[in-house]
Parts: sequence; structure tokens; C-alpha cells
Amino acid sequence: MKAITEAQYNDKLQAGYNTIPVFEQLNQTFDLAQIYEAFCPDPAQGGLLESGRTGKYSYISFAPIARIQSKNGQVEMIIEGEDEPALFVSDDPLQQMKKLMNVWRAPLWTTGPDWQGGALGFLSYDFGRHFKQIRDEAEDDLQIHDLLFTIYRDVIAIDHEQQTTYLITNALTERGDDYFAAIERIKKMKDLLLSLNAAELAEEVSIQAEAESSERHLAITPSFSKEQFMKAIVKIHEYIRADDVLQVNLSVRQDFPLPATAWSVYCQLRKLNPSPYMAYLHYADYQVVSGSPELLIKIKDRNIITRPIGGTRPRGKDAEEDQRLTQDLIENEKERAEHIMLVDLERNDLCKVCDPETVEVTDFMVIETYSHVIHLVSNIVGQLQSEKDVYDAIRATFPGGTITGEPKGRTMEIIEELEPTKRGLYTGSIGWIGFNGDLELNIVIRTLLAKSGMGYVQAGAGVIIDSEPEAEYYESLKKAEALLKSVELSLVAEEQGAKRG
Repeated sequence: MKAITEAQYNDKLQAGYNTIPVFEQLNQTFDLAQIYEAFCPDPAQGGLLESGRTGKYSYISFAPIARIQSKNGQVEMIIEGEDEPALFVSDDPLQQMKKLMNVWRAPLWTTGPDWQGGALGFLSYDFGRHFKQIRDEAEDDLQIHDLLFTIYRDVIAIDHEQQTTYLITNALTERGDDYFAAIERIKKMKDLLLSLNAAELAEEVSIQAEAESSERHLAITPSFSKEQFMKAIVKIHEYIRADDVLQVNLSVRQDFPLPATAWSVYCQLRKLNPSPYMAYLHYADYQVVSGSPELLIKIKDRNIITRPIGGTRPRGKDAEEDQRLTQDLIENEKERAEHIMLVDLERNDLCKVCDPETVEVTDFMVIETYSHVIHLVSNIVGQLQSEKDVYDAIRATFPGGTITGEPKGRTMEIIEELEPTKRGLYTGSIGWIGFNGDLELNIVIRTLLAKSGMGYVQAGAGVIIDSEPEAEYYESLKKAEALLKSVELSLVAEEQGAKRG
């Protein structure tokens, strides 16, 4: 067991920090869903980021101290302890968020997890309009915030590699907080954590097994018919032949009644298709279930990483077919050309905010396998220029090139023209920004939005000149399968849970 000592705390206090993370490390792990339910009895007061595979850390945040949200330039800022929210108009909500986050100045303990408190939330795809001048054509039927981040004092982090748990609280010294108050909060966190009932988890596993043996079918209404989607691809081909664009990501949304809770869907998804950048966010008007496999950017100590996905195949029926499909993906000229194009785009985006000589591709066209699909992935790194920060990096990279196209601005115009509804949260980003200025954001794909008794799942495909319209349509549907299956399982699991009382 390790903990921050009073002497270490005082060193940071004397260094001028006003927000100091205090933590205790436990040499054991706990079920993340159980932690979330125990520490967030009001789910709107917490957030969950889970690394279901290959990643190092998962996080549960609680004890909110502020919130910032915006829609169409209308910004609302809510600070704990203040009677009224601050309301104002801004053409740059990200700058307003930067000002808010600059209130808290925190160090990063090198022995702790990457995120030790700060902002957790999302940027919608349509937030990208602040960086690109895109005409307003598609219907905004879901009315999701453009930006919504909650600032959290307390975090529980699971280190999957070391099999340890961090209990973290931030001492807010300008509010009269101190080391001993922080230690007392950690003690209460530890007592609650150690009281979690393993028998309840066993009951959930039993219900899960029953759910997997049953079936439910969703009444889905797509935003595009197959014919409409294929017609839109023909239009994209016309733009490509005219040298207007090189590639466009076109998506289809699937809408359906959702009697199950979003939390139930998340609990199924994390078992069925664990992914590196999962998230559960609960707001008053809507909830978000994300099973994203894709990173937009991560920044730690001014070092930046992006990891684009470009190229997909469905999973095979057995290992032999998996191998054949994987080899086909690696050798397919269309997929390789698309992937190289996306790597170049992301590398160019990083060069806008990094010292160019530090930008390099460290992994190129490696295979990642998930429950329903196989992906082709690369890794690009760089180091931020001295005058740049995480907010500059967001401006340079958002929204991601893999889910827009090349060139990014023109492809966003074409998406607005061809897709019948605004994307909202889909292909935006979910993640965290630390009190210390680090950051990690995913790309919102493989994600369910639950609102007013309806579920919305959207997925797309990258269209280049060699794309076959029908194949791209079915690829888009394939990418949504794991999430839709999780919805079906959640319906059965809730029924089984109700029967058991």
C-alpha cells in the first residue's frame, strides 16, 4: 500500500499548486460496474471511463465541483457553491473551458495514474463547426450539447497491468481544503470500496448467462435506406472524380425504441465487446454508452499520441476464417490506400501543434481484433511545441480524420449535405482533461445515445474511388452489430433480473 505523505503534499503546496491530488494505492482490484453503482448512487453526479482491453487505466469520477456546457455558442458554467450559473454567448467555448480549467493548478504524481482529477465529458461532432466553416443543412433532431464537461474532485482508478486500485481526492486549497481533510475522504472511500458484496456480482454473472441464451429483436428505423446510402456514395464518387476530395466517411444511424436502461446496455457491452476507450455518461436528458476502440489524441507531459483506425473486416466463424479475413485486409489495395491516406492526414494534423521533427509513425498497419470486426491500426506520436497546449491540440485534430475524410473541411461539408441528420455526439470525442494539463480523448464510434425512450446507434464507412456502394453499406451495419447485440441482451437481462426480484 502506498499513499501521498504530508511532506510530499507540503512540497507541492510550497511550489504554488492550489489543487493537490492525494491518493492511496491498494494492491487489489474491484469490479468497475460495482464501484460505479456504489459511488454514484445519483449517476448524473459521476462518470465512467473504462479500458476494456489493451489499455492500462479505467476511471470512475465523482464529487463534481463545476460543469461547463454549450450549444450553438450559448455557454453555461455552473460552479459548486454559487447560487446562479453563468450564462453567456461565445464563438469559442473551448477558450471558455480553458479559462475555467486554469483556475485549478495541479502537479502530476509520476507514481500515480494518468488522470488524477479534472474534467470528464465530451465534444460533439458538431462542435467542429467552431474550427471549420460548415453551412447548416442537416436536421438537428437530437439536440445534444456541443460541449459538456463536468469537473470532478475525486477519482477511483484501476491499473489493469499492475492489478492495483488508486483512491484519489484533490485538496482544493483555495477553498480551505487541506491534507488531513483529503486523507479523511480517502478513508471513507476505502471503507465503502471494501464493503462491496462479491455475492451480488455472482448474481449478475448468472443473469448474464441466461441473457446470452435468449434473443430479442429490435424495431430499427435507419436514417438511410440501402438505396439512399448507395446513391450518396455515387455522389461522393462524383466529388472524388472532380478532385474535390480524396475520401469521405459516410454513416447511417439506426433508431429504435429502448425500454432497457442505458446502464444495463453498458453492462452488457463491457462483457460482450470490451474495448480500449469505453465510457458511460449519464445526464438528465440523455445517456451515453460508448464502446469505442479508437483514440483521437492522448497528451502526457507534452507528448502526444494519435491512433487512427482505417480498414475493417467482419470476424470469421472460426480461427481459420479469421486468419483469411485478416490476410485479405492486410493485402487489400483499397484498404491500404485508404489507411495510408488517413495516416498522412493525422500526421499533418499533429505537425500543426508539434515540432515537426518529433512526429513519427511508430506502428503501421497493425491488426486489432474485436468481437465482431477486425481493424487495421497505426500509431503516430509527436511532442507539442513550447507555446502550444492541449486546447491547441484539440483545435488541430478535432474531429478525427478517420471519421470525416480528406481534406477534412470539405468532407465535413459533404457529410452535412448527404447525411439527413446532424451527427451530434457520434464521431465527436469523450474523455478527460486533467487539472495538470494532460488529456485523453477517444473518437465516439460504436456508441449508443439513449434519449426519451429511444436508442440511437450510428456507424459509417470510409468511401474512396474504389469503394463498392453495397459493400460499404453492409460494412457500416456490421460495425454496429456488437452494440445492437448488447441492447438485445440488456432487454433479456432486465427481464431476468425482474423475475428474480
